[in-house]
Amino acid sequence: MIESRSSPLIFIPLIFILLLISACDKPAAENIVIRIGTYNVQNMFDDCDDPGKSDDPPTPDTRLRALASVIVDIDCDIIALQEVENIEILEKFNDEYLSGMYNQIILVEGNDPRGIDVAVLSRLNISEINSYRDYQINTADHGTIHFSRDLLAVKWLAPDGQQWNILTTHLKSGATDVDVEKRTLQARAIAGICSADGYVSFLGRGNTILLGDLNAEPWAEDLQAISSVPFSDPAKDLPYRQTHRSGKVLDYILLAPGADTHYMISSFTIYREGLTEIASDHYPIYLDLQF
Repeated sequence: MIESRSSPLIFIPLIFILLLISACDKPAAENIVIRIGTYNVQNMFDDCDDPGKSDDPPTPDTRLRALASVIVDIDCDIIALQEVENIEILEKFNDEYLSGMYNQIILVEGNDPRGIDVAVLSRLNISEINSYRDYQINTADHGTIHFSRDLLAVKWLAPDGQQWNILTTHLKSGATDVDVEKRTLQARAIAGICSADGYVSFLGRGNTILLGDLNAEPWAEDLQAISSVPFSDPAKDLPYRQTHRSGKVLDYILLAPGADTHYMISSFTIYREGLTEIASDHYPIYLDLQF
């Protein structure tokens, strides 16, 4: 009697092929990209006179429309703004000019005598807000000073489930010795806050981004204290880096070690297209994070 048997060696390759085909049919996990930006919008004022501030005339409708056009163009998930008078004009700007593009609008009144503040617009959920407008910076010659506007910190949850921090500020402007000294002290205070309040670890690591108008160029001694965190500057080798119409570099997005591992190489952009020349004397900058 002849006995017939099926050899398992015939089926092993077939099973392997079927598994391989099945794996190929499944879509690869998509990378999620988060765009982070900052933009000095140059004196965004409403039409109400604030008797407590030396506020400017209202921003013309044409410039508000230009600002909105630029912000829509760059399409950031989170964008920090500088030189915004108050949350009322920012809410109106978001509703009427951006068609409600952002669902979270954050502004804390700061210390500027003209009333220009820093703010954050976000499509992502902001879980915590901290203002350092009352943070005391002790000086040898000028007594106690504060941040010229504010240091505003927000926490948000990234797609990988990790908490991230964005710190935005607008440091002291001007080129006198006193201006430079105050700006240097403010920069030193930021580095101290990053460590003391846990935005970075003892080794300087953390999912933290510092961005805004620092009012000094990259080689200036004013900003050296910030580098102690240590933040990396993804734009440091970028040609034609000027972020201000004067040709200066004043605006930054700096990444703490940890945050920089998510930076999409070559995504840092200084946006000079569209209506940027009408909108502001600064150009918006942004970069992409990949998760």
